[in-house]
Amino acid sequence: MTAPVPLGLSRVPLPVLAQVLEAIEHGRVDCPATEADLLAGGFGALSGPIADALTGCDRVAAGAAIRLVIAERVHRPPPRLSLVWTGPEAWASVSRDTSMVVRELFAGARRSVIVGGYAFDKPEILEPLHTAMAERGVTAQIFMDIAGSAPSLHTADSFATKIIDNFLREVWTFGLPKPDMYYDPRTAMPGPPWASLHAKCIVVDEERTLITSANFTDRGQTRNIEAGVLIEDGPFAEEVSAQWRLLITAGLVRRYRG
Repeated sequence: MTAPVPLGLSRVPLPVLAQVLEAIEHGRVDCPATEADLLAGGFGALSGPIADALTGCDRVAAGAAIRLVIAERVHRPPPRLSLVWTGPEAWASVSRDTSMVVRELFAGARRSVIVGGYAFDKPEILEPLHTAMAERGVTAQIFMDIAGSAPSLHTADSFATKIIDNFLREVWTFGLPKPDMYYDPRTAMPGPPWASLHAKCIVVDEERTLITSANFTDRGQTRNIEAGVLIEDGPFAEEVSAQWRLLITAGLVRRYRG
């Protein structure tokens, strides 16, 4: 198993770093900063990682550390961007095929994969992810939309559980290891108002991010006209990962217990 990646300031979005720096400089957060101080300052689930990163730092040292991180984010080399496409292509197209990119991302994972998906229908799309988990100990988290809605509010969680049971039986047909599954409870509740987990994205090793209109279905990966972008940029991937994980720590998504 690979060692876990430390949290630190790498998981803190750039606008939040700027807010922390301002709070320290204006004395709204004392130094050395504690998690309690940062929570009181309104930094929520990020308070722990920020406090850990600034352990033992006085006001001058904390400010210098945050400025260095901000400078690295602002002045780092530009990200590499690639057009990712499903569907017919005109002559001389420079796009990359969606299904091939997804397979390459899963197959190349070494530490972690986050998947946000609206619809799944074929085991083949996820098979390289299972191989990476089984052979290299890659951890996987799937955030999944719950199609349909429960008959009543008190049956929403059991309804969501049945939908994910079905996914693990009919789509994740590989057995162990299995990904950690999460769902937004609002997507299982009877409406109106209705809500969907409509995102379609993959983050691999907190280094590469695919954001696309394509579902994780045969149609979305091979037949529709779909457009996406593959972003090879570590800080951006860390921010996207942090956004998903904040949903967990804030209790806005629930973990499937099976």
